[in-house]
Amino acid sequence: MQTAVIRLKAAAWSAVRLLRAHPQAVDGIVAAAMLAVSLLWLSRYPYESGHRFVYSEQDSQRTPFHPITALGYALTVGSSAALAFRRRRPTPVLWASCAMVVLYAGLDYPPTTIAWGPLLVFYTLATREPPPRVLPGALMVFVVWLQYSLKLVVLGVLLAVLQTVLVIGVTWVFGNQTRRLAERNERLALLTEQVRRDQAARAREAVAGERVRIARELHDVVAHHMSVISVQTGLARYVLHSDPATAGQSLGTIGDATHEAMREMRRMLAVLRPVPEDGAAEAAYRPSVEPSPGLARLPKLLERVRAAGLEVELTVAGTPFALHPGHDLCCYRVVQESLTNVMKHAPGAGALVELVYQDRDVIVRIVDDGGRVRSLTEGGGVVPTSLGPAVAGSGNGLVGMRERARIYGGTLHAGPRAAGGFEVVLVLPGEQGT
Repeated sequence: MQTAVIRLKAAAWSAVRLLRAHPQAVDGIVAAAMLAVSLLWLSRYPYESGHRFVYSEQDSQRTPFHPITALGYALTVGSSAALAFRRRRPTPVLWASCAMVVLYAGLDYPPTTIAWGPLLVFYTLATREPPPRVLPGALMVFVVWLQYSLKLVVLGVLLAVLQTVLVIGVTWVFGNQTRRLAERNERLALLTEQVRRDQAARAREAVAGERVRIARELHDVVAHHMSVISVQTGLARYVLHSDPATAGQSLGTIGDATHEAMREMRRMLAVLRPVPEDGAAEAAYRPSVEPSPGLARLPKLLERVRAAGLEVELTVAGTPFALHPGHDLCCYRVVQESLTNVMKHAPGAGALVELVYQDRDVIVRIVDDGGRVRSLTEGGGVVPTSLGPAVAGSGNGLVGMRERARIYGGTLHAGPRAAGGFEVVLVLPGEQGT
């Protein structure tokens, strides 16, 4: 029994969807049903010999009507058939339907459901047009219905007027509400489409942003390791014959930098490589993905830089805490890019990398001046949260570092120091990781 009910509901919904997809077919069905009801109504009226009469059941009075003729049937068929075209041209169909009803009533034919045709067409007009444009049609239907009620139905004038006003008013209200609902649905559809386009645009922006981030990562990795390789290559060429041990050490550093660069590039580009649909081959095809570098790998970075000939010191102040991977990577890349710039633009200078954990913020300071560099916490002073205005730097490296800091809600200042050298200060909200 339950299965039969489910199937019946499914069939009903299928029929509803089919009718909604073909509104002209619905209009044809309504026109055929209206014609069938009108003909059935006509067949129920009794006729007497001689002059024919139809008896009113309301007050038992005898109201004369002419017998139905071919013209009466034609008007009945025409009024019903007009309903099949009410969606295409509602205003002309309304005028034609009202004219046929007026002619039908004027020829004293027996009452049928013919007067309901103009009312249904008027409802269709009310669902399409605003009230000011519907008012003429409402007045026309009012006159037709009032004339039909007074002539074909035994009713008092006041009762006929009230009936006509009530029927037309209810029809108009329902039609107008249907129109407003359709307009609201159309606006919602437009807004939905706009939201969909906005979401697609944001998705494209996210993809573009991710590509930019990957490009920045590649820039940092390649620039740093190539700087190390360049310095070590020059050193190895210089001491190749005079100091083979130093030359060999330089070549070893070059090899380590090359392998490190390749590992990081594979890690970043793994997300761009298409994965085959074959699940069995997926594990063998996908390269191993190492975690993103962070401050934990900072000592190894400094060792590689020292091997390249740059004297660099590391100091840590405050109580270290774990950072989210994004913040951790940002700090690491800023140190890496800054030290790369020192090797490129200030050969022979010394550098200081200072990490300060202050409250929930992390301050990363990289300084080079060729001599002793004063720490932020030297002398027991309080670490400031704002290091003052910085001189605008140049080059894509500084732009990339500032963009990194902005992404994670931090600030980056870079510029020459009054005492000489260059300083990069990153202030980053230290959102602790889990």
